[in-house]
Amino acid sequence: MSDPGSFLNYFAQALAVMTLYPHGHPSRERAIDAAYHALDGLSTGAPPSFTFLENEVVYGRERLRDFKEWEWGSRLVAAGIQRLEFERKVSRDEFESFLQEILARLTLLAIDRESKE
Repeated sequence: MSDPGSFLNYFAQALAVMTLYPHGHPSRERAIDAAYHALDGLSTGAPPSFTFLENEVVYGRERLRDFKEWEWGSRLVAAGIQRLEFERKVSRDEFESFLQEILARLTLLAIDRESKE
């Protein structure tokens, strides 16, 4: 069983590694696997859900104090992602596709910001 903080750290690491390495690269696959296994370890009863507020991260109804002003939370909110909720168990491939969608949103946000400078 993993804790929500571990999942968020693995999740952020996977996104960062995905920007560096192409599909199939061992480092990329390991990072995605670690995040996927951390998510799988959260599945104990209620579906795992994370809410990103301005400077807070909430897991279910519990504020994660260690993630106050978490940089990735701010990035996700800026990209229009205020909540992650996993209503059912997802496959490894579905999870990787999900990460790719999030990465695409973050990349578009970065490009948009650069074009305005």
